[in-house]
Amino acid sequence: MNPNRVHGFWWSVPTPRRWTALLALLATLPSCVAQVKPTPSEQLARAPHPTALAIFDAASCARLAWSEVLDRVAKADAVFVGETHDDATAHTVEHALVESFIASHERPALSLEFLERDDQGFTDAYLRGEISVDDFVTRTKSRDWAGVGTWMPWYQPMIDSAKRARAPVVAANAPRPYVTRARTEGYDPLCALGPEERSQFEVDEAISRDGDWERLKALIIEMRSDGAHGAAIITGDLVSDDEVDSFHRAQRVWDRTMGLSAARAQNSGYKVIHCVGAFHIGERLGTVAQFAMQCPNLSILVVDLVPSAAITIAPEDFNGADIVIHTKSAR
Repeated sequence: MNPNRVHGFWWSVPTPRRWTALLALLATLPSCVAQVKPTPSEQLARAPHPTALAIFDAASCARLAWSEVLDRVAKADAVFVGETHDDATAHTVEHALVESFIASHERPALSLEFLERDDQGFTDAYLRGEISVDDFVTRTKSRDWAGVGTWMPWYQPMIDSAKRARAPVVAANAPRPYVTRARTEGYDPLCALGPEERSQFEVDEAISRDGDWERLKALIIEMRSDGAHGAAIITGDLVSDDEVDSFHRAQRVWDRTMGLSAARAQNSGYKVIHCVGAFHIGERLGTVAQFAMQCPNLSILVVDLVPSAAITIAPEDFNGADIVIHTKSAR
């Protein structure tokens, strides 16, 4: 599992893998020549055009043309796009999907994981032209969201597309402190907060050990197995059910807050495209499921941007998506 497909969850899980990777990197420093990594803007400039990528349809596993993707985006009531945060090509595709969605819908709205509900005021002020882009990025603490210097080339263009079209931008996510408290303290202290704070996030008091819980348990085991250096381990000892419960509470705050944020815009008469880390939409659970419960009977299109170079795909690799785009594959 690429940690950039889960982002915040990755850094909340205690695991040896991060330290292992750091130690391995440090060990190479005396004997290697430093490599200059391309900047986010350079990575974006080198990314292939979406027409050069391998695109697949879930119903048939057949290849799709880029024009067919755009046609399906235009016909959908709501679109969910799952990205890998450090994949520059994924951002090229994402920009194009957002542009197409905005152009093809009468009342479009852009919903983003990458802004939190308490960023909404700054977001609206920027869209109205009341603050500069630099002020907006500074106030939302977004400049290095997916790595140093990533916001301006990778995320800001989507917001600027919405601004040009006079479309709203939904700061959809829950502020991280509340997500952390959900994991460490449970829901009761969160539910006891006053109305102003309570408006910044959603909790699911009917939460159970469901499909999302199973996905999280498998993810934690995978992460911790990766850090075990091949030692003989018993997977059941890697994580307890109570620990999974704690991470599930946190993940549900993220997903329910984003799903309901997008749903409010949809139920206000907009058509919504929501961009998010891919784990949040896997198996059509997470954010998609929370949205769908609030907005039943809609045509929802799920697009997964996968950093793969494969030119074929198996049915199980769709992971609930309607369309999969391999961002490292060129014709």
